[in-house]
Amino acid sequence: MAAEAPKRWWSGRLSEAMDQPRMAKAASILRLVVVVQASAAVLSTVFVRASGQYRMDIYLPMLVSGTLTVIAIAALTHLLARRDPDAATTPSRLTLGFAAVVFGLFGTSMSFLQGFWASPFLLLCAVSSLIIGVAIGRKYGWVALGTGIVSLVVLELARAAGLVEYAPALLTRSVDGSSAILRVVASAIPLGTFTALAVGLCFCILRSNEEHQEALARSHDLIRRYVPAQVADAILVGGEETTRLERRKLTIFFSDIVNFTETTDRMEPEELALILDEYFSEMTRIAQKYDGTIDELIGDAVLIFFGAPAATDDRDHALRAVRMAVEMQRAAAALNARWEDAGIDAGFRVRMGINTGVVTVGNVGTGQRRKYAALGRAVNLAARIQTHSAPGEILLSRPTWLLIRGDLACSSRGQVDLKGVGRPVELYAVEPVHADSWKAAP
Repeated sequence: MAAEAPKRWWSGRLSEAMDQPRMAKAASILRLVVVVQASAAVLSTVFVRASGQYRMDIYLPMLVSGTLTVIAIAALTHLLARRDPDAATTPSRLTLGFAAVVFGLFGTSMSFLQGFWASPFLLLCAVSSLIIGVAIGRKYGWVALGTGIVSLVVLELARAAGLVEYAPALLTRSVDGSSAILRVVASAIPLGTFTALAVGLCFCILRSNEEHQEALARSHDLIRRYVPAQVADAILVGGEETTRLERRKLTIFFSDIVNFTETTDRMEPEELALILDEYFSEMTRIAQKYDGTIDELIGDAVLIFFGAPAATDDRDHALRAVRMAVEMQRAAAALNARWEDAGIDAGFRVRMGINTGVVTVGNVGTGQRRKYAALGRAVNLAARIQTHSAPGEILLSRPTWLLIRGDLACSSRGQVDLKGVGRPVELYAVEPVHADSWKAAP
């Protein structure tokens, strides 16, 4: 397996921050914001002063007060994150809400100082809201954006009423003045750094989501090895409610290897483990091909049912079960031939029984450990039918035969008495494609 590509130090730090609990994540990202904002404030002040187009007595106090407030919020979130990393307490939530309001006001204030409709700083409100949404949470991002919009409307109404002037921090309000290189740089530095930070955070979220999706896919694949694939899919899509206990009509398949105990006695354990793994892998592959739900793989027995958790109709369930059984018999014959060629005398001959009936199906067990299973007389009858089957034979109950009789050739075995069943059961044998034995199609 190829080694995972190393992350850039900054990307790794941001990704780690994004995976922390809410308050801890906010503290980590706000520390980064403090560094970015303080650096941008220093550089912006240098270029603003050099441009000669700003009233520093208005611009500088607003910039410094905003920066100091952000530093104070970052320090407070850092302290709270140690005690309440999940932001579950009222003080933590109030602090985060205050941070959202401050960021919304700061973006609007900087834009107001330079003129809402002639300054690129109008974007700072949206960018600040995006940073808050990423760092703290979506609802706090909306608070920041809402604060910015409300304050913008209030300031514009005040300007319309003559209470405040337009772009109060600017000395030069001409179009020519707005294109001066120092003024452009003074605007570009803080806006550009905040925009780059917001974009970087968004890309980190995308990367983190991709990694989580990949991890989830790997976990899903791993779970499907221990839980029936249909059950895993149903739970992931619809939750545990989709697998609750219910009465449902299913077609149940049961198989067993003839004289398995004698076969194991004459084989070495390592050799037996190898062929059993190959046998069950092939049976599982075929069951998944026909969308059967694997209930049990115990010893040499296989129990599979059709119609839960996903269901179509009774006839389709029965047809898929019987066609699966036919393919399994062919696969067993092919495996025996391959083992013989390898010098392994396994000689697996499989008995199979299929029944259709109403059962109780769903999650059974305790709250700590559950299993998706089918319970009832119809399941027991499928197992009894299997015991009456000859080696290499597939026997069906009459309810199953009635559903598939127009599609697959079967012959009646008459009524038989099965152990544990209080009445005679009429059975039917599926006719092999070849009369002498089950063989893989050429």
